[in-house]
Amino acid sequence: MSGRVLEPSLPSSYRGPYKEIAFYVRELLKCDYAFVAVPENDSIRIQGFVGPEDEKSDVVAATLVSRLSGWGPIVVDDAQLIAVPLASGDNVVGVLVGYSPKSGTFTADDLEKLMAYAPVGACVVSSVVVDETSGNRPTFSDEQLLHFSRLVTIGELSACIAHDVNNRLTLVRGHLDLFEEALPPDHPLRMNLAVIDRATRRIEEMAKRMLDFSKKRPRCMSRCEVEDLVWDALRLVQPYTRSNGIDVQVHFDEQLPTLEVDRAEVVQAVVNLVQNAIDAMAEVDRRVLSITGTVDDNHIRIVISDTGVGIPSDHSSEIFDPFFTTKGERGTGLGLYITKQVIEEHHGSVKPELSPRGTSFVISLPLGC
Repeated sequence: MSGRVLEPSLPSSYRGPYKEIAFYVRELLKCDYAFVAVPENDSIRIQGFVGPEDEKSDVVAATLVSRLSGWGPIVVDDAQLIAVPLASGDNVVGVLVGYSPKSGTFTADDLEKLMAYAPVGACVVSSVVVDETSGNRPTFSDEQLLHFSRLVTIGELSACIAHDVNNRLTLVRGHLDLFEEALPPDHPLRMNLAVIDRATRRIEEMAKRMLDFSKKRPRCMSRCEVEDLVWDALRLVQPYTRSNGIDVQVHFDEQLPTLEVDRAEVVQAVVNLVQNAIDAMAEVDRRVLSITGTVDDNHIRIVISDTGVGIPSDHSSEIFDPFFTTKGERGTGLGLYITKQVIEEHHGSVKPELSPRGTSFVISLPLGC
């Protein structure tokens, strides 16, 4: 990696976004050192360095950066050094770096973990870059950043849980097969085994969706049916809608044109809006989630509406800001921000329609996208 290495622009005592990201990376990888490096003109600036010898951070970081031939993802130096890029759209906004003096520290699993974390870290770094360019210090509070760290940890745990669930289900299904072979064809317990079999298949399907949803992969554009995209999202949150007693109503115009989109990204955007809608109805008796799909002026409109408490009008200008939430500890403040990014990268728009009887979010995607 070429370019002059610059010292951090913020004091080492300032526990801001970069430092929180580095702390999380060090904890995630169980390594000695971690930091964020961001491009700055023809140079590279080190940010948020954490390690056992913070007073030597500039020397250590400069040495480690010089060993990288690019932005990664890569494991080098006898598996002592790991790096993964932070990408926003087509631009690299930084790189996450971890280091341990012990040979063989990092594995392919560590690289996969860091790559899974990178998209969320990139959202934070992109926001910090914008703030610093305008001459302002980052505005994220310590409480917000600590909550952000917990959020990403839960995301990592979810993938691990899904893997573990699949392993346990393999064991359960194996024993079911043994019972089926041992029971006579007309045995009444076969009906119970069939119920167990169907339940395990549903759990297996849910775990697979969790794993597929969490995978980091390059953008993949394909022609998709709008109705399929929405139903994919609804299947992901089905346990959530059922446990909250949500009446889901879906209506699409007949023969809607297909869209060329990244399926996983658009599904994620819809999931975020649906989850917000469900949360908004937690304190009301009438809980109706309505999703419609129509064609309007060379655009496909997907409208997601709820019968919840609504969003106060004085918050309407902030709802797409990263980390802004009206849910307190229940909210991450990233869902709407990421949704807006995804839809705008597909040349569309997402806008709220507010009322005291609920909220609607209107996704508009051009037919040519």
